[in-house]
Amino acid sequence: MFKAFENDTASHAIHDLTLENGQDRINIYGNLQVTKDQAGLAAAKALQAFFNDVVTTLEAETNLAEKIAQGGEDNEVANPFL
Repeated sequence: MFKAFENDTASHAIHDLTLENGQDRINIYGNLQVTKDQAGLAAAKALQAFFNDVVTTLEAETNLAEKIAQGGEDNEVANPFL
């Protein structure tokens, strides 16, 4: 079972949407179509459960940083074609 912020290796997929764990961030990428049928309901509930876990984990954190720096901000390279 996917536990938010538990490690840097776990990932989970809901159809073509990937939820990738990290100890300081969660990456979400891909595509998810929520259709108006039982399959769409199941996908929506899976996504809801995932975000409920993320929110619960963040709310329980006693020393939550104001903001974590995004990777690559300090590594900007000038465009050599300008």
